[in-house]
Parts: sequence; structure tokens; C-alpha cells
Amino acid sequence: MNSAVPRNPYIIGRPIDENDPELFWGRQSLFRFIEDKLRKKTKVIILYGQRRIGKSSLLRNIPTSVDLDNFAFVPFDLQSYIHKSLGEVLEELAIEILDSLELDSPEILLPDPTALNTDPSLFSNQFLPQVYQSLGNQNLALLLDELETLNTPDNNLISQHLFPYLKSLVAQQDNLYLILCVGHESKDLPHLLGIFKDAPTTEIGLLDQQTTQELITKPAAGLLSYEPAAIQAIYHLSAGHPYFTQVLCFAIFSRARELQEWHITPEDVENSVDQALENASAGLAWIRDGLSIPERVVFSAVAEADNAVKNSYKNTSNQPLSLLKDYGVIQTNSLREAPNKLAERGFLDKTKCKVTLEFIRRWLIKRYPLQQEILELEKLAQDQIHPIYQQATTEYQQGKISKALGLYKQVVELNPNQFSAIFALAEGYLELGEFEKAVTYYQRAYKVDQIRNQDGLVRSLINYGNDLIEQQEYTTAREQFQQVLEIAPDNLSAEEKLLDIENYLNSLEKEDRPSSNLDNLIPGNSLLSLLTIAAGVAIISLVGVVFYKVSTPCPTGAQKVFGIRCITITISRGEHSLFPRIDNKENIDPATKAFQNQNYGAAVQVFYKAWQANPNDPELLIYYNNALARQQGLEPFTIAVVVPIDQSQSGAKQILRGVAQAQHQFNNLGGLNGRFLEIAIVNDGNDPDKTKEIAQALVKDNSILGVIGHNSSDASKAALPVYDQAGLAMISSTSTSSDLTSGDVKKNVFFRTVPSNRALAIKLAKHVTNQAGLDKVVIFYDSDSVYSNSLKDFFKRDFEQLGGKVVREIELNNPNLNITEEVTRSLYQDQVKAAMLFSSVLYTNTAVNIAKANANLNPNPNNRYQQGLRLFGGDSLYSSKILQQGGQAVEGLTITVPWFRESPQAINFSTAAEKLWKGEVSWATATSFDATQAFIKALVKNADREKVLDRLHNIKLSANDTSGLPLQFTDQGEHQKSEPVLVEVVDGEFKLK
Repeated sequence: MNSAVPRNPYIIGRPIDENDPELFWGRQSLFRFIEDKLRKKTKVIILYGQRRIGKSSLLRNIPTSVDLDNFAFVPFDLQSYIHKSLGEVLEELAIEILDSLELDSPEILLPDPTALNTDPSLFSNQFLPQVYQSLGNQNLALLLDELETLNTPDNNLISQHLFPYLKSLVAQQDNLYLILCVGHESKDLPHLLGIFKDAPTTEIGLLDQQTTQELITKPAAGLLSYEPAAIQAIYHLSAGHPYFTQVLCFAIFSRARELQEWHITPEDVENSVDQALENASAGLAWIRDGLSIPERVVFSAVAEADNAVKNSYKNTSNQPLSLLKDYGVIQTNSLREAPNKLAERGFLDKTKCKVTLEFIRRWLIKRYPLQQEILELEKLAQDQIHPIYQQATTEYQQGKISKALGLYKQVVELNPNQFSAIFALAEGYLELGEFEKAVTYYQRAYKVDQIRNQDGLVRSLINYGNDLIEQQEYTTAREQFQQVLEIAPDNLSAEEKLLDIENYLNSLEKEDRPSSNLDNLIPGNSLLSLLTIAAGVAIISLVGVVFYKVSTPCPTGAQKVFGIRCITITISRGEHSLFPRIDNKENIDPATKAFQNQNYGAAVQVFYKAWQANPNDPELLIYYNNALARQQGLEPFTIAVVVPIDQSQSGAKQILRGVAQAQHQFNNLGGLNGRFLEIAIVNDGNDPDKTKEIAQALVKDNSILGVIGHNSSDASKAALPVYDQAGLAMISSTSTSSDLTSGDVKKNVFFRTVPSNRALAIKLAKHVTNQAGLDKVVIFYDSDSVYSNSLKDFFKRDFEQLGGKVVREIELNNPNLNITEEVTRSLYQDQVKAAMLFSSVLYTNTAVNIAKANANLNPNPNNRYQQGLRLFGGDSLYSSKILQQGGQAVEGLTITVPWFRESPQAINFSTAAEKLWKGEVSWATATSFDATQAFIKALVKNADREKVLDRLHNIKLSANDTSGLPLQFTDQGEHQKSEPVLVEVVDGEFKLK
């Protein structure tokens, strides 16, 4: 061995160019691919691959490795031209052509960059012909690298103009060829493939095992000797990735030189991994830089799930999403989609459960352990969440814990993995003494951070166990104390409680007593008597009954009766609140209990007090009026209103405000012949499957004279045949689908106080066609939704009759929908300027995400009229949720709605409504007021369903009796005088257009 210190022969950190051909290994099949395509006069070739896979080295070695004498190759790296104009890039390219080909002829004049900006054709018409003349019969092949660097958030204009320019250039120039190299993960790859549709593509992938062995052994031949097992160990780590192979060998050589040990064993490879990871830290950074937060978390989860050493003591699945659950992470759509995206980029194998490169997996385990990475999930939706979280923290610090918990729950609804809010909820419920809830939140918080949350979880479990003992639910209490000992094995309190429970249960087993019979525990020996005692006059068919052991707590949304059974409530006249509540319970619970006990005088007083404490709450005003109606002693008129509490509490309350306002007004005026109006509130959650059963139950209750609802067109469509058959009138204040019609034309039971999609569509179509340049649009819609399909079809018909064109129809419910790709394609490939967001209520979040993707392409975000696509939509987007979640992205969004508080005809009603509700009201409140007024107008002394239905066909309400327009129904039940209006989002608020 030479006594001189040998230089490390392995190269990291720079491409290998044609001057060092002995250092470039493999890729012969790629060179032959390029050679074959050029011989066949293929004008454009696209190469793609992961970062650091050797793309730049490949391009630089094409001139010496592709055997074609009639081609002159010019490599050109675009990385330095991010902030250059197209003219400046062309000037630099011209200089590179002259330098690379050593063309110094004075006849070849460089074009001026200013002139090129104005007229890019100078490059093709003046400069290139001079180059061809100097080259003789040779063709010119431009090798363009780092194309993706041109597309940055603050400057993507170059890529937008450069790619189309290159396409036209090669089409015009017979002697010009392009070889384009782009990253596999680049957003520009689909764009390139779209522009150069016929260009052959090939991936610059991993090296095979034989080539990898040459890359390991040949650079250090005569210096290092590798055992076959050592070579296999390196290949196992790098999987043939040339950069990571070189990084490992560089570290191995450095260690061998330091120890003067030149024979390499598998142990030497393993002992060099940490240094190799350190050397590659800059080269590895690109991996996480290009990943979203959910993808980063799942990447670390896959790495840890495959960590046999760490998981040897865990009883856990090797599925990464299952491992995330063990860490307290809720699976969101973005987390579920992350494995697919990682696999598409080549970071995961086909099973999506294994990191492709072991070297990268080691790096993730070392630098980005899962316990640390999951905390990054808190950063999602931060713009929406931060103000709410800050307000919640302030309320908590001021001692307003119940209010703070409500805000923290809002945070968790927006981001289920906002762990700081989970911790705060656990601590807050423990402080309030709501130990069951505290246990629920602490159990999840403990998975996230055991050290921080162990004490709180133990305290919550012990307190909850003590409560269960008082309720004689010993089996469930025992489970709580057993959990304590699993967490804190030396906890004496838990040990004592378990011993007490065991002694008590053993003593019961020894007693000679008759077996307990459920029928003997319930007076009256019937389910009817149980429900009557528990819920007063609640409709039995709308109460789901589930049998549980005495020791089992009821699920959410259910109540325990006599400690024997759980009942799930979907309807209430005042017996129960159908909305989840934290605040005001000190008033609401006594009020509902009084109503259950038929103590209507007390119920009137306490419901009124509860409403005064929360004057924006329509449920309380309805129950107050229901108690008044019962207190009269005369049978009230009863109307049911069906709202989607489970799907949208906010939307449900908007409807109920209109109903409550009309009921309150009617009862305050003495009702009709001393009989007041009672409203039965029903929750269907906008679930068509549940809706049909609810409709059947309402039909069976003969006290119900009519139904206001349902909210969504899909729910209404499911319920309508049931009401149709029974002759029960249904007035929808929110369902706009034109497909909703009664089956019996002579005895139509379907009415609505909202314009149909036909009216909404023509209003929007006329507006869009009147806007300059908006003659082509794309439509986003939900193909499973009756409402969305109807609005889409009518708009398309009207828009195209007015001279417009619908270029594409894009399904929001497509599980493979790529929002960014669709918006980009619409703008740059389809060349449209407007998008119609005809979302159903289930896909409003997707509509917001479309707006955000669109805003990301906006060159001037401060001007809502210069964003990539002008956005328009239907009435489903009229909600505060759209404004809050969309923020700046929905500025300029224009939608058509049935009613707007600022329109001239609406002023009188909106003023009265805002005074009653202490805040602004929506169109759903107005149309629901009109629906209730219609039913009130149809009432007579001896009203029944048939009389109410007949009178609805002939009612006439003046504008003073409605939310602003006269009301009269057509034979098909449509609102004759409805006039949709256009509203626009301006400075975060809906404004009249």
C-alpha cells in the first residue's frame, strides 16, 4: 500500500460530467434509448426521475455516450434563471450554445434580451439559422436540466411561456431537438406531458445490482477490498440509488483510511451508516421539503412500522395508519391519501408499507421519529384555527372554562389532530368534574404524550371510577381502576377500589336471591310506559331503543332511563335538547325536565329564561312556545320541521330561526281560536337512508298536520314519496332541485318557498355570459347529488343557449380528484376563465379547497378579479363556514341565492329578524319563515291534514306577511313570485351584487 494518504475516490455533492467518464457507471440502456429515438428523428424526449438519482450526470454524459456524429449536444442548466424573463433565458441559452460548441464566428450575432422579450422569434428566425450554418450538416440537441426550478410560488410565468415556446420552436426547426429532464416529484411533469403529448418518456431509475456493485468496487479498486456480504449490505441500504451508494462508500472509505483497515466487512458498512447520514443531510433535505405535513407524518410512520427493533415489544400492526392510531392520531383524508402519493413518487414500495430505500428509512428514524413528527399535524388549518385557539385560551385563563371548552372543540372539529386543544379539553373537563369526558380526551392525549398526560389520566380514571361506583355500575368502574394500574402499577387507591369491588361482587354471588327480570323493574310491564315516563309525549317511533347492561354508559346522543335502557332521541317538542350543549345547561336541564313531567307552567318560565340567556338560540324559543301552547289546555296545531343537526348544526339553526320567528309571532297574537302553534323538531342529519324512516314515523303521528323540510334535495327526494302516499303536506324551504315533484299531480303534496334550480341557474347563466371573456367555463359538481346534478344540467343548458360553452364537468365525489391538477388544467390547457362550484352540502369543504388551489395560482392575490379562475356557485355555498374556511381564497366568489337581507324587498323582515335574534340572518331563515307562514295561513278551526293541504294550494300571502315577496304556489307547488339574487364575497362578507 502506498504510504501517501489516498484521495477518496467516491464523489458526492456534484454531477459527474463528460471529463470524468471513468467515474460514471451504468445507464447504457438509457443512452441506447436516446440514441434510438434521435436516429428516428424524435424531436422531443422527456427524462424524469427522483432528485439525486443522477439526472444531471446523465445529461452531461450524453455527448460522449450517445454515438451519433450528426448531432451537436448543448447541456443547459435552468437552475440559475428562476427570476429571469423569457428573453433573458433565451439570451443565456444563446451564449451557452456558442460557448459549448466553441462557435466564435463574428457573423453569429447574439440577440438583445430586451428585443427577445418583445419578439422571441428573433431567437429562432435570426440566431439559430446562423448556428446551423456554422454546424454544417449537424443537428442541434438542447439538453435542458432543472426545468422544475422555474416554477416557484412567486414566479411561474417563465415555465408557462417557456414550455409552449419550446414546443413551437422544435415544430418550426427541422434541425432542432430537445431532451428535457425533470424531477419525478415535479409539479411540471404533468404540464410537460400535456404540452408534449407525443414525446416518449423514460424514467431514470435505480441501478441494477450488477451496476451498483461496479459503482462500489471500481472507483476504489486497488485501495479497498469488499467482502461480498459487505457489497450486499450496501445494496440493501441504497437499493441501487447512485447518490446514496456513493455517500455510503465515501463514508466507508473515510473510516477505512482513518483506521488503516482496507478490507471491508458488513460490520464496517454498518459502522459507517451514521457518518453517511450526516454527510447526506443536505442531499436528503429535498425529500421532506417536497412533502406535505400528512405525507411527512405517514413517511415516518412507515419507517417506524418497519423498525423491528423498536416494535418488537409492541402488539401493533405493520400498517402505518394503524401505528398512527396507536399514537393518538385520527385518520383524516389527507393522511389516508398520503401512502398513495408517497408510492407514486417512489418513496414507498408497491405495498405502501415499506420505505423503498433502507438508507432513507434509517434517516427518518434518526432525524424525524414519529413521536416528534405527529406534532406537526397541529400546523394544519392554522389560519382558521389560531384565532379560535387563542380566544379559547383567554377564556380559560379568565375562568370561563365551559365557554373555552366549546371553542377548543371547534378547533378539534377543524383539525382532529390539534393536540394542544385535545390536552386542554382533557384538563378542562377534569377541572369541571365531568370525569367521563375527561377520561375520553386524556386517553387520546396519553397516546400523544405519555409524560405530560399520565397524571391527568390517572386522576380522571379514579374520579370516573368513583362516580360509577355511586351509580352502582361496578363492572365499568372496575375497568377504570384496572386501566390506572396498567399506567401506574403502584397506585394504592386503584388497588383498594378494585379490592372493594371484587369483595362486593363476590358477596352478591353468594346471596340466595331470585334472578333479576327486566319486566319486574319497569312499572306497567311495557316499553310504552317506559318511554312515556322518560320522554313525556315524544313520538315513540322516532325514539331508537337500545338495550345495554346496567353498568354500560349510554353512547353519545342517547339517555339512560332507570339505569336499564338507552334511548336515542331524534325528535323533540321540548322533552330534550337535540343540540350538543355545554353552556346554559343550568337553565335547559330543568326546563326539559319540567316539560317531560308535563309541568308546562314551570317549563314556560325556565325555557324563557334559557332563551333570554342565549337569544340567538331558536330551539329554546320554539320549546318556550311549545310549553305555552300546552299550557293553554287546548290541543295545539302541530307542524314538524326536519333539520340536519348531525350534518350541520349551523344550517339547522338557520332554518329553525325562521320557523321560531313565525311561531312566536302567531302565538303572541293569540293563535287561532285560542289554539297555539307547536313545532316538533326532527333531526335527520341530511341522511337519505335515515330520512325515509323519519318520514314514515311522522306520517304515523296523526297530530302532525304538515312538515317543513327536508334541508337537502337528496333528503327531500327520499322522504317525498312517503308524504305523497299519506297526503301529508311538505313545504321545503331549502331544497332547490327541479327533480322534486309530487307523484300525484291532482293532489300535489310538495311545495317550496325557495326558487328551484331552474330559476337559480338562469340567473347565474345570464350573469356569467354578461361578464367579458367568460364564454368558457368548467363545472365542479357532485354526481351523486340530486341538487348538484339538477343545478349543473340547467346551468349548462341555459349557458350554452346564451352562447357559452361548458368545457368540462368535474366530479367532486371522485375519490381520485386532484384539485390542483384540475384547476391548473382548466387554466392553462382548457384556457377557461371561470369555474362553477355546484357543490352539494357534503362537498362544501372540497369547494373551499378548489378556491384555495385557485388562489395559489393568482399572480395578484390582492385583486380578487385577477385570480386564475373567476369563481361562481350555487346557494349551497352561502354559509359563514365558506367565509371562515376560505378566507382570502373566496374573495370575489359570486353565488345565486333565493333571498338576501340587503335587497330592498328584504329590509323590513331582516330588520325585525336581526332585532329578535341579535344578529344577521340567512336566506334559509327567510324562506323557512315563509314556509311556516304558509302553514299558519292554511290553518282552520278543525284543521286536519286534508284541509291544510287543500288550503295550501290556494293561499295568498302579501309581502308584509313574508320575508319580502308575495307568496302564492303554482299547481306544482313552486313559489310564483320567487326572485333569486346574486351576492359576492367582498372583504370576507357576502354583499349584494
